[in-house]
Amino acid sequence: MGWLTFVALLLTGIFTLSYGLGAHIAVRYLNPSFGAWWNSNEFAIVECAAAALGMLIGIRIGARLVHGGALKNRSMVAAVVVGGLLLPIVARITAEIARFKFTSGGSVTAWLIDHFRYDTGMFLDKLLTASVYSMKIAAFALPVGMILFAVAVAIFMTTEPAGDAADATSTETAKE
Repeated sequence: MGWLTFVALLLTGIFTLSYGLGAHIAVRYLNPSFGAWWNSNEFAIVECAAAALGMLIGIRIGARLVHGGALKNRSMVAAVVVGGLLLPIVARITAEIARFKFTSGGSVTAWLIDHFRYDTGMFLDKLLTASVYSMKIAAFALPVGMILFAVAVAIFMTTEPAGDAADATSTETAKE
């Protein structure tokens, strides 16, 4: 789970920066055909990587709430597999939700232009917009990951013998 989360974080960071900075131009200069592919797919990769990151974090948070070795591990694997299958759908839905504006207009853009001049301010605004968009996608996908983990735990608890299911308790119950 750690490596999957790291890869999702790395892809989200690289492709968000690439989109925000316009790095596809440099890639296109070095290798025109690969740069064209990069340019046409970087936005979709940002959406999928950010959604995957959010779901993985949600699964990991859900796993920390359960105390039970085998049940927790099987549920994590099942949630990751189902999450991988649902990734295109979750990425599309969370990207649509993330496009809704939750700000009051162009005050941030105006502040950036006032403080850093027009060219630098617009550049920073595009980078900030891409970063916030990725974070919003990940934030909206996080509950999906938690739900997938919870469903997997519920399914595995009902299908295994009572002794194994009884051993898996929440961390709050385990502390008492």
